[in-house]
Order: sequence, then C-alpha cells, then structure tokens
Amino acid sequence: MPYGDLVVMRGSSAVLAFALVIAASCGGTTPAVTATNGATATSAVVATASAGPSATGASFGQIIGAARTSEYKVTYKLSAAGAGEQSWYFKPPKARYDFSTSAGGQTSTVSIYALPDGTYMCFGGTGVAAQCIGMSGLDTALQQNPAALFQQSMFQHPEQFNAVLVETRQIAGQQAQCFDVKATVTIATLGDGRFCYSPQGIMLLQRFGAGGGPLDMEATSLSTTVPDADFALPAKATIIGKP
Repeated sequence: MPYGDLVVMRGSSAVLAFALVIAASCGGTTPAVTATNGATATSAVVATASAGPSATGASFGQIIGAARTSEYKVTYKLSAAGAGEQSWYFKPPKARYDFSTSAGGQTSTVSIYALPDGTYMCFGGTGVAAQCIGMSGLDTALQQNPAALFQQSMFQHPEQFNAVLVETRQIAGQQAQCFDVKATVTIATLGDGRFCYSPQGIMLLQRFGAGGGPLDMEATSLSTTVPDADFALPAKATIIGKP
C-alpha cells in the first residue's frame, strides 16, 4: 500500500504530503527488490561481492554485511527536492526509519517500525496526534524510500554490484570508506552512485541518480547505542481490515 493510499488517516494530511514529496523527489520509483523485517534482510549477505578487497582487506560485500549485527542510530541530511532528514535505527532484529521535514515552523514525521511482531507506519508532527497502522511488510512500507530500498538490495544481493574503493573521508566523526558502485542488473530507474561506510558497515553517505533527479543523503550524527524505548510505537496501531 503506497503512501498515497493512506488518505483515510484523519489529521495527517501534512505528513502524507511529505511522504508524497519523498516519492516525487525520486520520480516515484523504487528498486525492484523485496525487503524483509528489520536486520533479517542483512542476513542474506554473502561473504564476497564483485568488488575486491578494500583498504581494510575486506570486500565490499563484507563491509556492508557487517551492519547486520550492528546496533546504531544514524541521522542523515537530504539534499534533494523536498529535502529534510532521515533517521535510521537498528537493533537486530528491530529497525525503524523516520522521515521528517519542516516548513513554516511545522514539523511532520512519518516513521516505519519493523518489529518482531510486525511492520507499522506511524504519523505525527506539530499539533498532530500520533497515529499508527499495521502494514503487510517492510517492502510495502518502504515503497517510497529509494535510499532504504537501494541499501536493502545491496544487503540481499551484493553480487549484483561492482564497487571500486575511491577515497576515505571523515563523515559524522567516522573514517568512512567510499565506493563508486555500479549495478550489474537494472534496478528500476536508479542510477550508479557513490556510497560511503563506517568500519562497522554503517552507510554514511549515498549519492545516486533517480528518475526525478539526484538523491544525496549524508550522515550528520551516529550513535552505536539505541535504547529499546526507541522502538516503542507512539500510539496503538490500527490494523487495516479489522474493526
């Protein structure tokens, strides 16, 4: 169920508009991959990838695969149409993705929770009471987030990407390894890009082309401790199709 189908949620028009901006900024297209709940998606990573060893001696597949057991919260600044912030939380097997934007002193947030008991989408913002609904799966919930889905495709199928180490740089206080990445298969209308990772495999930068223009997302802060409270739903979830 795309974000655009959620107009039945009362009092959430502002956050719905923001969700649609995410889609519009990337042409409304997403990678043709199937994501799974929380850190489970990363467990499909194999030990090798098309890229050779990096400066640390690890392959590209091994670097991104390291994130499957990592606990962290990372916040990104977006530079694109409808730019805002994303925050990703991981504490296997739990995951959470927040999408926030501010305009005229008003903040709107869409949050996706991938928990052991299900996937949920929650809406909130300035002057808006939080509301949550149950979703059929993380792949459905993330249909309008190319950044997250592209990352999931690398986790699941690193053998479908050629990666060349091009530089190391400081991002959010971390020494990041940056790769130029080219997909060996067609992934919707997403283009090649540059991706930077911490030694723990945490993605710190994404820059790639999409149908609606370039998407640029760079980490501004990183924490390797995430309290369980960050995965508590802000409101009781409504399950679509149930009274």
